[in-house]
Amino acid sequence: MSHGTRLPAYCLVGLLAAFGPSAVWAGPDDAGPSEANPAVPGAATAEPSAADGLSVRQQQIADNFQHFQDLLLRMAELSEMTDPRRAALLRKAVHESEQRLIGVQFESLVDLLGKERLSRAVENQADLERDLQTLLELLLSENRARRLDSEKTRVREYLKRLNRIIKEQKGIQGQTAGSGQPEPLADQQQKLADNTGDLAKDIKQTEEAPSSSADKPEEKGQQDGQGEGKAEGEHEPGGEGSREQPQPSQGEGQEQRPKPGQEGQEDPSRSQAARQDQNPARPRIEAAEKRMREAHEKLQEAQRQGAVEKQEEAIQELQQAKAELEEILRQLREEEIERTLTLLEARFQKMLQMQRDVYEGTLRLDKIPQPERTHNDEIEASRLGRTEAQIVLEADKALALMRDDGTAVAFPEALEQVRQDMRQVVERLDRAEVGPITQTTEEEIIAALEEMIEAFQQAQQDAKEKRQMPMPPGPPQDQPLVDLLAEIKMVRAMQMRVNRRTQRYAKLVDGEQAENPDVLEALDRLAERQQRIHEITRDLEPK
Repeated sequence: MSHGTRLPAYCLVGLLAAFGPSAVWAGPDDAGPSEANPAVPGAATAEPSAADGLSVRQQQIADNFQHFQDLLLRMAELSEMTDPRRAALLRKAVHESEQRLIGVQFESLVDLLGKERLSRAVENQADLERDLQTLLELLLSENRARRLDSEKTRVREYLKRLNRIIKEQKGIQGQTAGSGQPEPLADQQQKLADNTGDLAKDIKQTEEAPSSSADKPEEKGQQDGQGEGKAEGEHEPGGEGSREQPQPSQGEGQEQRPKPGQEGQEDPSRSQAARQDQNPARPRIEAAEKRMREAHEKLQEAQRQGAVEKQEEAIQELQQAKAELEEILRQLREEEIERTLTLLEARFQKMLQMQRDVYEGTLRLDKIPQPERTHNDEIEASRLGRTEAQIVLEADKALALMRDDGTAVAFPEALEQVRQDMRQVVERLDRAEVGPITQTTEEEIIAALEEMIEAFQQAQQDAKEKRQMPMPPGPPQDQPLVDLLAEIKMVRAMQMRVNRRTQRYAKLVDGEQAENPDVLEALDRLAERQQRIHEITRDLEPK
């Protein structure tokens, strides 16, 4: 887990763990003294003291949660410039907490425990625990983004090794079917079988070992007290991850093909979970290794035809393993695209709302006649300029997201041009210039942001539809963040903005030659944009 979310996530796990003890005080007759359970003299002080203790402990947990929220905001501030993704995630967690009224729920529990309404407290406690669990999953989602990159790198490395093995196996098969000598071919076949087995072992140890899975620290914390009876290091398939979506795990008896004395003796449901949890390519690679060793035996016995048949079976298993790994790689990229598009849409929605607020403020100031404007109006214009500068920072973060992905061409350029317009607005508002030029520029920024938000939403919808369609045969191509059609539409939108701005500037020019320095500078920027649009269009042409 990344350092930026490790501390908040562990703090939240601690808060979740704190719920266990207080629940045990509730029973069927836990609403305090009642007709069914009248207070007994001499014992009257025992029950209230226990309930009071619970109330105090609950208040401590509530205070800890408030401190936890303050910690999230502080960490968001500290990571704003160095890691904008993490800062956005931390702020989103605080917003989610406020939306779910988690702080209010804590205070309500304190009140209920103080009044000895323990049954109601237990019910509310269950609701609160679910909300805290949702918050924990949100905090851990940032770590998933980092794991995606790591997983993709590992799968590509597996594919590289696997392709090398397939190539070598085909070469040995060709020599076996030809005039190659069986004895040296047998040695080559044995060495290749060893390499194949090493690949299977590496996949098992890296992808299926509980200690190396980056997805599982949070699950251990979530299941404290629920999975007791199993040692933490046990390789049990029914342990971590079996209650959630299948996660890579490993253990004895997890082979897809049962081995005598192993899987046949296990509980069927646990054996099924084990088969689901293992990397789907590994059994194929292990089967290929077995066929290679059988081919090695045939070569030692100089049985060429039998060796060729076993080698062909090995190649088929390797091809199936390759297809499995390619599918995993495709799914990882799909998840990465979905996450990036969601983050971009959320950030652009934020920029759009902020820009609309600046635009409305600009209109209000412009309605004040110039002679009647005061120093306070200038201060307000400056404040709007600072808000616009904050929008520029948000644009920088969105631009970093797109450049990190690296597959889009027109979209980063479109945002860069919008960002330039934002900086122009900042400068004009700092000079308290709230007239038509400033307003028109702000209107174009708003229109551009709306176009890009619509494009991101359409891209998300397209991605969902593609997942439901069968994949074409052949190796998967690295999917772009947005498709070519969306890129072309964005180029068209940029060109239309250049055309509109050219027409607007033409109205400001008396005669055929511009002389106003501001107009000349604006025309230079417009020429640069036209050149960039030309370059982007050329880059989008099929190679």
